Amino acid sequence: MTKDMKSNGLRLQVLICAYGKNGIERIADGKHPSVEGVEYLVSWQIDEEYDAPEALKRCDFRIFTSNTKGLSVNRNIALSKATAPLLLISDDDVDYTEDGLISIINAFDNNKSQDIITFRYDSTSDKKQYPSRQCDLANPTKGYFISSIEIAFRRDAVKDKIWFNENFGVGAPFPSGEEDIFLQDCLDKGLKGIFLPITIASHKGETTSERNLMLPSRPQTKGAVFLRLHPRQWPLRMIAHILREIPMWKAGIVPSPIAYALNWIKGAYKAKKYKVFPTPDYSQKYLHNDRS
Repeated sequence: MTKDMKSNGLRLQVLICAYGKNGIERIADGKHPSVEGVEYLVSWQIDEEYDAPEALKRCDFRIFTSNTKGLSVNRNIALSKATAPLLLISDDDVDYTEDGLISIINAFDNNKSQDIITFRYDSTSDKKQYPSRQCDLANPTKGYFISSIEIAFRRDAVKDKIWFNENFGVGAPFPSGEEDIFLQDCLDKGLKGIFLPITIASHKGETTSERNLMLPSRPQTKGAVFLRLHPRQWPLRMIAHILREIPMWKAGIVPSPIAYALNWIKGAYKAKKYKVFPTPDYSQKYLHNDRS
């Protein structure tokens, strides 16, 4: 497929989540090129009535509004509205290029046996390291972790089968980690996925994790997430994480190792106590709780 590809109908939807006036304005200020076969589907959580910015009143944008809160709730609404064969998870502060979006479609065309493909993005602050070559998501390169805005998948493999766990993500009891739980749920359902070292987007500013380095919620969320990902090994992995963070603790960037460990254990305990796993079936929940 090339930039001047002939019309082949809708191929890819970029599922963008936004909250409030600031969120929708960030989308309007971002870079969302018009690409044949690509549509931007915006799930916009509103706390009062606003008009969508003029910049978003385009034929390749669809905006749905809801009086809900929580990032994973928003992602589930977007997923419930999706109709394209290929879907990409996104946020309100991500910039795209025509080449990047086309490369996603090409990647799936060239890897027909894969249900999920994760990519990479450029950032002004994130210290994230990526594998230098393709790897299997069921057995990823050591140290690699995904970000939600890197995840693309075939709609038919996921929709009405797998949803974002609403106990995780901004606005939830555990304010991050929703992408880790989502990916693990996909793999547990037998979906196949790979990482490709292809840059598809750029993101300005700090990530949620970088903003929350000193908050107790960060290790608590890690405790809950690792309980799900590694139910038998999470104590050993907690120790490994603590050892890696000692230099940052000495630099005053993160809490003490003792506080980190106590909060990690507290998070795992809370996840067990409140039975946050497995993900509930949301397949019918969003059919009547939003306005378009």
